[in-house]
Amino acid sequence: MRFIHATANQNLDPSRPRTTKHRHPRGMAAVLALLFITLIAVLAVGLYATAGSNTQAASRHAQASSARAAADSALEWAAWRFAQMPLPLTSVGNITPGVAVDLWPGIRTTIINDLQPMASSGSFVTWDPAASVLSTQSFRIDDSDTTARIEFRQHPIAGDPNPLDARHIRVTAIATDGLAERRVSADFKIEKRIRYAVVSKTRIQIGRNVLVEGPMGMSTANRTPPYLILSDFEHLATSLRTRIRAFQAWCETNRSDFDNRVRVGSTEYAAVLAAGYGDVDLDGYVDEFDLFVDHYDSDSDGAVSLAEFTDPVTGKPYDTNLFKTIDELGAPLYEGDVTRYGFADNKLDRHDGYAKTRGQISMAISQNGFGSAQSSGGLTIFDNIRGTVIPDRSDQAPVKFNASDIFDLNPLNFEQCAANFRAQSGSAAGAATRSAGLIANTTLTLADANGTPIVERTPFGSTSYQATYRRPVFRNLTLRNVIIPKGMNALFDNCTFEGVTFIDSERNITTSSGSVTTDQSQGMSWSQRRISGDNFSKDRQLIGSGTPTSGQTLTRGSRDGNNIRFHNCTIKGPIANNYATAYTHFANSWEFTGATLFDNQTDDTATIVAPQTNIEMGSFTNPGSAPSTLVGVVVAGNIDIRGTSVVDGSIIVTGDGAGNTTLGYFGASDGDTNPSAMPEGGFGRLNLRYNPYRPLPDGINIRVNLNPVAGSYREGD
Repeated sequence: MRFIHATANQNLDPSRPRTTKHRHPRGMAAVLALLFITLIAVLAVGLYATAGSNTQAASRHAQASSARAAADSALEWAAWRFAQMPLPLTSVGNITPGVAVDLWPGIRTTIINDLQPMASSGSFVTWDPAASVLSTQSFRIDDSDTTARIEFRQHPIAGDPNPLDARHIRVTAIATDGLAERRVSADFKIEKRIRYAVVSKTRIQIGRNVLVEGPMGMSTANRTPPYLILSDFEHLATSLRTRIRAFQAWCETNRSDFDNRVRVGSTEYAAVLAAGYGDVDLDGYVDEFDLFVDHYDSDSDGAVSLAEFTDPVTGKPYDTNLFKTIDELGAPLYEGDVTRYGFADNKLDRHDGYAKTRGQISMAISQNGFGSAQSSGGLTIFDNIRGTVIPDRSDQAPVKFNASDIFDLNPLNFEQCAANFRAQSGSAAGAATRSAGLIANTTLTLADANGTPIVERTPFGSTSYQATYRRPVFRNLTLRNVIIPKGMNALFDNCTFEGVTFIDSERNITTSSGSVTTDQSQGMSWSQRRISGDNFSKDRQLIGSGTPTSGQTLTRGSRDGNNIRFHNCTIKGPIANNYATAYTHFANSWEFTGATLFDNQTDDTATIVAPQTNIEMGSFTNPGSAPSTLVGVVVAGNIDIRGTSVVDGSIIVTGDGAGNTTLGYFGASDGDTNPSAMPEGGFGRLNLRYNPYRPLPDGINIRVNLNPVAGSYREGD
């Protein structure tokens, strides 16, 4: 046998001839061709199968992604619908799990009625009592074949690994695209909140040294201008004022959303740098606080210390109240809340988070309507909305025009709330007591007055007074759970009020013909309508009872209303007044002067509930002399606060007849709107802080909210 390979010896001798005999195998080419054809066919089939599999996988992935996006969209749509639909009314202030169980049927009905117009036929939303689930029909998300449906369940849900109480609603969105189905869910909490730091039917004036930590709303479209908001820094130095006004002019030319600031890195940032303004405090924005810091920051550390803010000539801070107001922004909202970094550290910097208004500014008027009203006086909207405005969320406009969703300010909504407080005062609070220095659980009488009657004008200290009252005087008394009857019109001097104080007045305001009216001009006529004595004039003494002597008048307002002044008093509980059908101006008016202090130890859901009463708080000449702390809701027909105060809750102004809701100092006259007014005792300071953690008092008949629970979003049920 011959081997194809040569032996070693043959390889060593190249001269030796090699003879090889070739054999030609027959049919091998055909076999190889068939093998190659088979191999190629197998590869082709494999490639085709792989391509088909990849295409199917890609299609399934695309469908899954589409279904997930559709489920997210459906969930967001449900949250949006919750914000729009008229959820049930309740007068209960604190929504407990038991209250939530009672509310759930009404919420279900609201959801059904709100979504029913989407049905092409039949019921779009159905309730399955056996499964305790409310379900929609499937509906298209867009023009594609993707569909979604939504399920609503009240907690607690059986088998849920994270059980919640009945105040929570689980919303699950199930979306389908082809064979792919995806589920996402989130929880929503049934709450009742007044989501405003200030909300009013009248013009809102925010003065210097007044900071608003929360949204504001003005609900009347035909009152212009709806807002007057002043800068906190212009009064400090002429050069600073000049620079702030130049920056404001730059914003008016280059900005359109009225937040009065420029974000670092935005399209306007290069232009604002070129104009000579920068982010001095390094908070990521350029605003007038940067100009303030730049003016006083002598060591260029991006902050203003108390030493830097001290006048070297007088040795006193330029404005102690302003410094403290900014330094104490963002205070803890409840016991155990974390104190922010830099709080009250005697240094003003980015950690204080300065904003004139930290919340959206809403108004019923249109932008064109506001602008047109301003233009008649040669002004613009920018002239009335000064200072930095930071909305609650990044997707919100800082200023909202044409707002139709502002809180319902019908004063009738607060009638039951006031009545509930009356039920906690007078004889309802316990056995009556009259002892040395103490009157408790009773209705006051003129015989309880222990001071010499005085005659004074109202509003006290105002250069534009409306009436003159002869007042009985109660001095140096502790008054616990008392009712102040109609027509008392008293001065309480250095008194302490404990428990609940209820101030009585007439509910039904009538015209001269005797018909009940809601009109504020008729309310003024009612206040002045003579019963006996001389005709009304603002200089004639008004008495609340008895027979008038010469120069005195008994009117419907002085007999059936209550004009009260509290001077140097300590108020340790809520003060309430019954609802009246019309705003009656001076006839139902309370003034808090001197060093009157609110220290509510009785019920922190409310400090004042007086839905048609005018409230004057603080001095017209020395605003810093009347410190006050008001917790919970402050409900008034109108309110002016000029003192040094903190409002930890919400100011709610329901009256139709008042000219301005004035928060801060605007002049020595009641109703003044003078932005240049300078009081002799300084501006005082106001922190108006919306506190979402405070429950409302019972009796305010408003709608509940369904609010998303942070961190509750998940895939699946």
